Amino acid sequence: MRSAEAIGPGIRRYRATVRTRLALTYSALLTGAGIVMLTVVYLVMRFLPSYELVAAPTVPAQSLVPTDSTSAVIPDPGMAGEPAATVTPSSALVITSTDQIFNLLLVISLVVLVALAIVGVAVGWAVAGRVLAPLQYINSAASRAAHGDLSQRIGLSGPRDEISELAANFDDMLAQLERSFAASRRFALNASHELLTPLATTRAMLDVAIAQRERPEDLQVFDRLRVMNERSIETVEALLDLAQIQSSTAEPEPVDLAQAAAEAIDGCSAEAAEHGVRVELDLEPATIEAEPVLVRQLLTNLVHNAIRHNLADGGFLAVTTRADAAGATIELSNSGAVLSPADVAALTEQFTRVAGRTTSSSGRGHGLGLSIVAAIVNRFEGELALEPRPGGGLHVRVTIPAAAA
Repeated sequence: MRSAEAIGPGIRRYRATVRTRLALTYSALLTGAGIVMLTVVYLVMRFLPSYELVAAPTVPAQSLVPTDSTSAVIPDPGMAGEPAATVTPSSALVITSTDQIFNLLLVISLVVLVALAIVGVAVGWAVAGRVLAPLQYINSAASRAAHGDLSQRIGLSGPRDEISELAANFDDMLAQLERSFAASRRFALNASHELLTPLATTRAMLDVAIAQRERPEDLQVFDRLRVMNERSIETVEALLDLAQIQSSTAEPEPVDLAQAAAEAIDGCSAEAAEHGVRVELDLEPATIEAEPVLVRQLLTNLVHNAIRHNLADGGFLAVTTRADAAGATIELSNSGAVLSPADVAALTEQFTRVAGRTTSSSGRGHGLGLSIVAAIVNRFEGELALEPRPGGGLHVRVTIPAAAA
């Protein structure tokens, strides 16, 4: 595996993993120590002692005992009186000069160094893996926390060192984040509940006031108040939905994205006709295991967003669903105002509406639709991609991983 390290704006260079670098470092240190040791031995043996070579021991040929009659050595009678021939054992290593000694020492030293390097890499790899094993738990916990699971803890046991202290501090950070997010969700839930009651009461009072008025100017004022009241109720309900997403306890069920998308389009058909938006469907079966309520909420918000932030007349909305080895995918493309990548990147922020999209007080929308979509996709551990269309409008792609498909 290789990791990327930024070295400048837009430039990234690749480095080996920490375990590989540690293993190579151990091997380099071991090999370096071997080079120093063997160099010292070589220099000492070459320059300090003085050598006096002695002839290698020989064995008389007549003393060789034959193993059988066919291999017996029969002395030649004509050689009587001459000294017996001597034979050097074939297994003996004969060195006749000091240069041969040093050459042999050099060859052996190189072989030993290669062996040390190989052993160093193997030992370093094993030691580095054992030392860095706790970091894998920390990395896994960080990955789960990044996907919204703040309840898990590392709980690393063992001697107290830098890694165990890092794990303990990481657990403390997760605990504080969990308390903070829980407090934020409780506040949003309580505030939304508290706001819905007076807003509903205000709506009822406005309905009574409108029914009792006959003057056109009075009806115009009350109608505008009624519209603002409805928008406030929609915003509070959206905040309530956003706060309830992470705390949902519904059991996952098999849900067909194609069927859910068709139902969402059917529910918004009147609004699409009112805005003059042409709807194109290309729905293939794509089943996932998820909470049906959240799936419907996801698709409804996507469709509402595409219809409400479209062209004033003659716009279109294309919806596609499909399934493959990577998971289930739903894509929506709609016409609309030309958006920049910076504008699109901010659309998932709460109460964010880009200039050029519907922002008038009479227009529908509260700036939370894509925030809700992003929260649901995050709960499904999926991926949400927003891209501006070259001709104007937005392209949205939601991918649910195969683990949930």
